[in-house]
Amino acid sequence: MDEYIFKSTGPDATYMANVNIFFPVLFNLDIFKSAWPEHKFGSQSVLLNEMDWYRQMFEGGRTGNRLHIAARKSARENLSGRIQKILRYASVMADENDLNALLNSGVVIYKTRKKARRTAKPVQS
Repeated sequence: MDEYIFKSTGPDATYMANVNIFFPVLFNLDIFKSAWPEHKFGSQSVLLNEMDWYRQMFEGGRTGNRLHIAARKSARENLSGRIQKILRYASVMADENDLNALLNSGVVIYKTRKKARRTAKPVQS
């Protein structure tokens, strides 16, 4: 099965940079402008609020505040989950131009899952 994956690994600063690239690209897609199911994924303001919440917890966590660090981890998990749902929807419903725009952003990867074929090794006698 082929899928599109958001680059969500790495330190929080890298993740924040990737999110800052992903959302402006998403908001400019034709599928977002015309046929976006806001009840499933949220409107532009909902997505921006979630990104801002993560940014606030990121800034608070830099001071060593343990509550902000825990909230940052939770906010990152929620944001990553939402982005993966968006990418699954886009992979099914979006046209080729939208998918190319996501891939050209540099923060979305197209991953193919190939079935591993194992051949029997010859028996040496």
